[in-house]
Amino acid sequence: MDIATVLGLTLASSLIFMAMIFNFDTVSVEFERIQYFVSIPSVLIVFGGTMGSLLTSFPLGRVMRVGKIVAKVFRQSAEELIETLTLIIDVSKIARKNILAIEDALPSIDNLFLRNGLRLVVDRVDRELVIEILHSEMKYLDIRRDEEVLILKTAGSLAPAYGMAGTLVGLVLMLQNLTDPASIGPAMAVAIITTLYGVLAANIMFIPWANKLAAKKEDDKILREMVRDGILYIEKGERPDFIEQDLMNYLSPELRSMYEEMKFESAKGD
Repeated sequence: MDIATVLGLTLASSLIFMAMIFNFDTVSVEFERIQYFVSIPSVLIVFGGTMGSLLTSFPLGRVMRVGKIVAKVFRQSAEELIETLTLIIDVSKIARKNILAIEDALPSIDNLFLRNGLRLVVDRVDRELVIEILHSEMKYLDIRRDEEVLILKTAGSLAPAYGMAGTLVGLVLMLQNLTDPASIGPAMAVAIITTLYGVLAANIMFIPWANKLAAKKEDDKILREMVRDGILYIEKGERPDFIEQDLMNYLSPELRSMYEEMKFESAKGD
């Protein structure tokens, strides 16, 4: 779990919620005020409209993956880097004895890029062809990551627009009933809530998530480059200690310290 994403989402939501229910004049919490900010039609306009426009803008298959895309925002990529390095070293130790024995470990490898690369090694594919295949896969993975970021950024631009559209709908309905002055204030409040929903959806969720996914794209790129080098070292039959020393260069100083501490604890446990 990406703690920064959870903290950011929690902090922004909590402060906005507190501003809604806290009465600064009497310095008291008034939970009943939350009803003023609840509007089911506004939710339908903002989120339904945004989803509809996404379906118009992108192929159905990509939009249906929005849930999986958002899940990536909350994934901790730093730990995956360490786990993958450890796995590569373990596989290199197996390959050092018998490279064909790697095949038994393939089903347990979750990283699809690593598993496919090792499959090429087991199948004795020519080294130059392995490099070409890995390069092509890395390129298309980058393209897919860019598409995922684009979907969230598009949602971030659509939500405020639908918020404004909902406000205009509310104003039209309000202007149809000007004969009752007492209803104008509440009707105006409901109309404006739709804009609020659109702004919050864009600036708490979609745009920050797109930015985080773009940052994670760089982390994923580092991970794939490390995996690529690890696969090629294993194919070449390099020593596990050499592979480890070289691949550790992909770790930041903080991750390197974590990795070395993990190795120390593992060695002490043995």
